[in-house]
Amino acid sequence: MKSKKIRIQLSGVTFELPSNSLMVDKWDNTQFIYMNAKNSASLIKQYVKKNFPGVRVWSSSDVYSGGSSVRVNVCNSDGSPISLPIFSQIHSFGKLLQAGKYDGMTDCYEYSDVEVRTDNGTQLKYFPSYVFVENKAPWNTVEYWVNEIKNEGRTLEKELTYMKKGMAEKVIQALSL
Repeated sequence: MKSKKIRIQLSGVTFELPSNSLMVDKWDNTQFIYMNAKNSASLIKQYVKKNFPGVRVWSSSDVYSGGSSVRVNVCNSDGSPISLPIFSQIHSFGKLLQAGKYDGMTDCYEYSDVEVRTDNGTQLKYFPSYVFVENKAPWNTVEYWVNEIKNEGRTLEKELTYMKKGMAEKVIQALSL
């Protein structure tokens, strides 16, 4: 039975992607890795988990008529921001997987001419238009509320109306640890 995952290496780190990510270019018959938004989000999440095991990470992807994007949130287990040096490494890796950047002065999107290749030389192509990396927990997660209460001076009682069902119990449990 054929494996449903492929393994690739970037800078000595092994990542897994779905096997249908490995494609052949019709023009020159060379293999490449198709890095759509979903694959890019997965790669960034794997990068964080492998290189910074204590960091909490969430990733999501969106595809729309004008392109695609990836959103990554990272924080410490208590919801506080991670250190700037670690965040900078994660942010830089994320931007490596972005197709280019928007130039507001000329009102156009400029594609990057940087080639990204695996350690064995296979090119990664067709990246998402935007990669956003934020140094905070996503809204309405346990980590978000713990940070708001412990580090931002909010009170649980005042925040209860904003929490989804069942969240208060999880937050109370996390605060008592």
